Amino acid sequence: MLYESGLLKVARTRQPSGLLLVGDVDAFAVPVLESALRTLADTPGNIHLELSQLQFMDVSGLELVVSTARGMRDGRQLVLHELSPHLRRVMALVGWDSTPGLAFTQE
Repeated sequence: MLYESGLLKVARTRQPSGLLLVGDVDAFAVPVLESALRTLADTPGNIHLELSQLQFMDVSGLELVVSTARGMRDGRQLVLHELSPHLRRVMALVGWDSTPGLAFTQE
């Protein structure tokens, strides 16, 4: 476990390489998520975020996801697994769903 509080748990995943988020990401948790994402910056391949157990993510969390995806290099992607339909719709409404370096999967 990389981080655990009453509202959010962040754990490293190996296959695929990335993070599992459980709970809520709000403005207070964004620095924790940002730090966890930085630990994966130098790993080869795509970075995967398993979001099936994510209950809530505010706009500051979504902005971090988008800025991380924009910073991906060498054809790498930030892959969001199981993003809730509500958050996917928010991202589509503001045009973030077409951000270079960002991919979605429901698997």
